[in-house]
Amino acid sequence: MRKKINWISACLGLVGLICCGFVSAEVVDRIVAIVDDDIITMVQLNKESSRYLKNIESAGYSEEKKEEMTREINKKMLNMLIDSSLTQQEAKRYRITVPESDIDNAVENVKKSKSITQEEFEAALEQEGHSLAEYRENIKRQILQARLINTTVKSKVIITEEDIQKRYEADAQKYAGQKKYYLRNILLDDADKIREIKQALDKNGKFSDLATQHSMAPNASDGGDLGLFDIDNFSDSIRASLSPLAKGDYTDVISTPQGFQIFYVQDIVLADHKTYEQAHDEIQEILYREQVEKKFETWFESLKKKAHIKIMI
Repeated sequence: MRKKINWISACLGLVGLICCGFVSAEVVDRIVAIVDDDIITMVQLNKESSRYLKNIESAGYSEEKKEEMTREINKKMLNMLIDSSLTQQEAKRYRITVPESDIDNAVENVKKSKSITQEEFEAALEQEGHSLAEYRENIKRQILQARLINTTVKSKVIITEEDIQKRYEADAQKYAGQKKYYLRNILLDDADKIREIKQALDKNGKFSDLATQHSMAPNASDGGDLGLFDIDNFSDSIRASLSPLAKGDYTDVISTPQGFQIFYVQDIVLADHKTYEQAHDEIQEILYREQVEKKFETWFESLKKKAHIKIMI
């Protein structure tokens, strides 16, 4: 392996010497990292960093800030290239491949989901500073990693009923649903008049009829129908008036920026409530995904520790 790396380094150096012998030119490429049987070059690093560096140049930062951000971006991109190299080498060891047809299918799915043509797709990539070849390479990396995860980790993940039950109980508030109020209202700009309507309600007057007859709101013809609301989004005064009410209750007269209002609670429902049975498969999928990510991260970190990685910048 070391002989292989030394030979590559020598070849790159020889190119530089030949160039210097005939014309005054810089060596445009060099090795920036060695990852087991693979090398990462400056050209590869610059290619990954370039679109981010363009944004830095156009952002108007000071030279000191530019240098700092450039170092940070190059560091992140180099780590990404190292991870990619390890992934590809490990995939090769497991004989995992990604045929061009799989990449074609992935690209077609993206175009279908966005309802765009090939020309529109390539134009969008160009606008974002990507080429189609780069995009396809990125898709290939993602598929390769997914298949590597399938091979090395997924078979080792086991989610029990006890795990699912514990997560359901821990996320009880999430699955309990959100309390929402189905409301009607009466809106007037006359305080005396709306107090009279309140007295009529107190004498068992029907809210929807009174709204139709007297409300100045656009929904008057629908009996003051407002629909379903999370009252946490309302002003403090309206929320405080509605919170203690039960189904069939109504508020006192409330002064609002729109005018004087009375709100009627037609119904209170729990939106998005899920029983354990209803939430079971969703929780199982969440736990499975979490465990897969955790185990793959642990496995990959172990792989990196065992690998011969030499950074040369």
